[in-house]
Amino acid sequence: MTKVILGNASAITAPRQDRDSIRRFYGDVLGGKIVKEDNEKDIFRLEEEFYILFRYGDVPDESEFLRSPRALWLQIKSDNVEELTRKILDFGARKLDLPSGLPESVPYLYFQAPGGQCFQLLPNDENQSHYKGAVEGQNVAKEKEAEAIKEQVLSELALQRHQEKSEGF
Repeated sequence: MTKVILGNASAITAPRQDRDSIRRFYGDVLGGKIVKEDNEKDIFRLEEEFYILFRYGDVPDESEFLRSPRALWLQIKSDNVEELTRKILDFGARKLDLPSGLPESVPYLYFQAPGGQCFQLLPNDENQSHYKGAVEGQNVAKEKEAEAIKEQVLSELALQRHQEKSEGF
């Protein structure tokens, strides 16, 4: 069977007016370096091995939390989750109150970054193979319950955002 892995780059289209906040967040908060830029795009390098390209254009502002079948959630890891959580929230990123399904001792954060991308922040050493179905974990029922709660919270949040938008908030 052919093997497939995800590469070390990602590309996102974002509204042109978000460029400054995206640069500050991915540069100042996450420590990324712009390795290439022009009028239409920025390419950030995070650490030594991951690149994220932002294409800027006249696209609708989708920074409101939207839950759609096309949404892609990304995971980032840090050697100091507490410190990075503080920096992310101090920057003004939107915290998403979702259960992780992880043991209570594992620090984590779900958040929405400038540009609308959603992330899960975890410790560098967190092995999630049994949470992702590669191995049967000892907390299968708890994990399924957490996933069900996440689905419910996401649905309620999307509905709330839709109602706020239609009421002019």
